Amino acid sequence: MASGMTPVEVECGGKDAEPRAVLRESGWVEVAEVVERSVVEVGWWRTAPARPRRLRCWRVLLASGECLDLRREPRVGWTVRVWG
Repeated sequence: MASGMTPVEVECGGKDAEPRAVLRESGWVEVAEVVERSVVEVGWWRTAPARPRRLRCWRVLLASGECLDLRREPRVGWTVRVWG
């Protein structure tokens, strides 16, 4: 898991759909806006048989005003970094 990222539950419309809500301490909070989308490839420097992994990432603004970086990681699931 990436440094600073912690596991989180996310509601989305399907496997490749964007996040719609995030479970916070107060309960489910709606994603008000997707600010940025990206795909990060990690492990590209490794040699065979290891393979690079593609991680889908979203920076979102929640209805509560929180700004989060969400990442979907293979074998780990959703992780989050909170930006205040």
